Amino acid sequence: MPQERFLTQSALADLAEVSARSRWARSGDVRLHALDYGGHGVPLLVLPGITSPAVTMDFVARELTDLARPVVLDIRGRGLSDDAEDHSLDTLAADVEAVIEQLELSDPVLLGHSMGARIAAAAAVRGRVPLGGTLLVDPPMSGPDRGPYPTTLAAFTRQLLQALRGTNADEVAEFWPTWPRRELELRARWLASCGLDAVERAHQGFESEDFFAWWPRVPGPTTLLYGANSPVVSAQGAAEAATRNPGARMMRIPDAGHMVFWDNPEPALELLRTAVIQTLDPAAERMSAESTSAPSPDSDAMTSSPLPRPSTDVAAPDELAHAPGFLARRLYQAYLAAWLHNVDATLTGPQFAVLQITGENPGCDQRSIAALAALDTSTMADVARRLESRGLLSRTPSPADARRKLLNLTEEGKSTVHEANLRARKLDEELLRPIPVAQREQVLGHLAVLADHWEQLSRES
Repeated sequence: MPQERFLTQSALADLAEVSARSRWARSGDVRLHALDYGGHGVPLLVLPGITSPAVTMDFVARELTDLARPVVLDIRGRGLSDDAEDHSLDTLAADVEAVIEQLELSDPVLLGHSMGARIAAAAAVRGRVPLGGTLLVDPPMSGPDRGPYPTTLAAFTRQLLQALRGTNADEVAEFWPTWPRRELELRARWLASCGLDAVERAHQGFESEDFFAWWPRVPGPTTLLYGANSPVVSAQGAAEAATRNPGARMMRIPDAGHMVFWDNPEPALELLRTAVIQTLDPAAERMSAESTSAPSPDSDAMTSSPLPRPSTDVAAPDELAHAPGFLARRLYQAYLAAWLHNVDATLTGPQFAVLQITGENPGCDQRSIAALAALDTSTMADVARRLESRGLLSRTPSPADARRKLLNLTEEGKSTVHEANLRARKLDEELLRPIPVAQREQVLGHLAVLADHWEQLSRES
C-alpha cells in the first residue's frame, strides 16, 4: 500500500466541475495552491480543516460567490500544495500572508474551519497583512491543560490509510453517515492527497498550542460559528470564548457537529451567509449589536461592538481619499448597508437584479440575464439556483437547446420583486438626495459612463 500522498485521475477530473481557477503562491520553498472563484467582490480567503483539501469546500464557496470572491487554499501538505516539515500556527499563518500578498487580495476576510479557524486567528493576531475580518468555524479548543482533541490521531490515521489503499463513498460514510453523497465521493477521492505527517503534526498542534492564547487578541470584526452538537466547541468552550473576546459575535449552528457545513448544510450555509454579510457591512454589524442584548453563547443571536469612527485629527491621504477606486468602494459598502436596512435583509442586490431583469424579460436565457445583471456566468448560476430553491424563479431547458436554461418568475417571485422594487425606489431617492434634482440625470449618466469604461478595462485585463 502506498505511504505517500497522491491523486488519481478521477480526483483531478473533479477540478473540471469546479467554477474556479487554480492560483499559486510560494511561502519560502513551499508551493501553495488555491482555487479562486473570481468576481469583483471582497476577497474571502477560505482555510479548510485538517483533512479537507480545497476542492472539498467547493459547496461552501459556491454559496458565497454572490457576496464575495472566495479563494480556497490547499493548506500545506494537502491537495495540490507541497509537503513541508513545519506545521506550527505561526508558519501556517505565514503561508496565509504569502497567499494574500502574492495573489494581491486586498483586505480579505478570512474564513477558517477547524484547523483553518486556528490559522485565521493566528494570522489576524500577527497583523502582518491588512484584513477585512475573520470568520472562525468550530476552532479546536483543546490544548495544554484543556484535555485532548475529541478525534484521536488513530482515527485520522485509519481514514488516511483507507484512502491510500483506495476507498469509496460507502466506506467514508461509515465515519460520516449523514453527509451528502457528493461530499462523501469528493472526500473518498481527495483524502489521499493529505499527508500523514501533515495530519499528525496538526493533531499534535491541537493539543500543544492553545487556541485561547490567540483568541482574546483577534481583532474585530470577528465571528465564531460553532455546531450546537460539536464535541470540539462545547457549551463551556463557547461561553469562555464569548467572555474572552467580548467584541466577537457568537453564532450557534443548530443540529450540527464539528463538521458544521457537512452535518447540516442548509441552515449552516444560510447562517454563514448572514455572518459574511455582517462582516462585509459595518452598518449591518451595528444594527445586529443594537438589536441584541446580552445574548447567551448558546443562542443563535450574534453580538458585536460598533466599529470605531476615526478621530477628527486623523485623515486618509488625499491621493487615497480622492482615488476613484477608493470612492467606489466607499459607495458600494455604504450601499450594501443601506440596502439591507431599507430594502431586504435576505435578498441581495445581485438576486434582486436577476429577478427584476427576468420579470422584464420572461423566458430569456440565463446567460443573457447574467450579462444584463453584470454577473459572470458562475455567479449567475449560483444566484439562479438559490432563487429557484426559494421558489422565486423557475428554470426550464430551452426547446432549441437543452443546455440553455430559460428563466421565469414564479408568482411568489413576482410579488417579491414588486414589494422590493417599491422599497428600492425609495432608497434610490434617498441615495441621491444630496444631489440637486436638476443634476441627477447628469450624475447618473457619468456613473454609467464610468461603469461601462471600467467593465471594458476589466475585460481587457
